[in-house]
Amino acid sequence: MKTRIRALLLCLCMFLAIAADFAAAAGEEPKEPKLLLYQDMVLEFLLPDIQNAVNNYYQNLLSANPLVYPYQIDIIQAKRVNGGPGDRGFHFSITLETTPVLGSHIAVGKDRMTFEISPLFPDKVKLIAFRHLQSYELPPNLEELLKGAGETAGDTRYRNLPK
Repeated sequence: MKTRIRALLLCLCMFLAIAADFAAAAGEEPKEPKLLLYQDMVLEFLLPDIQNAVNNYYQNLLSANPLVYPYQIDIIQAKRVNGGPGDRGFHFSITLETTPVLGSHIAVGKDRMTFEISPLFPDKVKLIAFRHLQSYELPPNLEELLKGAGETAGDTRYRNLPK
């Protein structure tokens, strides 16, 4: 009789422990890493400047501006320009790569750009460098967006792109 009561109490305790774990897990939302949160916030603030840099580059190559989405931007490097250990300077340099797209997410190229962010700049953000890394072939239905597409019949890669 005592073993039955002990077994029943053991099962009851295990059941309550499992139920408590499920209740605690149901009440908590999974936390995203703070680094990812901060990176996404920085990209969201920089997105208009990134889009302007991409528009300026592709305006002579394409008749439509390619779009830049935050999830297609990779931060390559971020650092303080005038800070050091223990010195929290607020002048930053951020280098990133992006893949602008046309239409239904058709990549047109890969670009790397460096921005400086500083309270010394009137608009706080300044494009320091823009480098086109790679051009991608466009599908036939988007060939008409290439400026001068009639000159390079059959070849949809960009030609003579400045690096």
